[in-house]
Amino acid sequence: MRAPFTAYTGPAGPGEVMEEVRGHGVRHAAGELLTCPFCISPWVATTLLGGLAAAPRLTRNALTVFSAVTVADGLQLAYSALEKAAE
Repeated sequence: MRAPFTAYTGPAGPGEVMEEVRGHGVRHAAGELLTCPFCISPWVATTLLGGLAAAPRLTRNALTVFSAVTVADGLQLAYSALEKAAE
């Protein structure tokens, strides 16, 4: 999905990549939104708010999945921290 808007520049850590925005105009703007988590967050929040107004049941189901993934990520981070502390 990001390929038309960004160029791969190298790894940034486990499961992460470094990307550079390419193109001009709308293509560049879309690349900026796709590579910056702080830039895309308001768009995701606005989309979810619109979803709650237009299709509340479907949006609540999606938010339940996102919440479960967030809890799982938090537990994984806590587990990793405990492993490092035990070393």
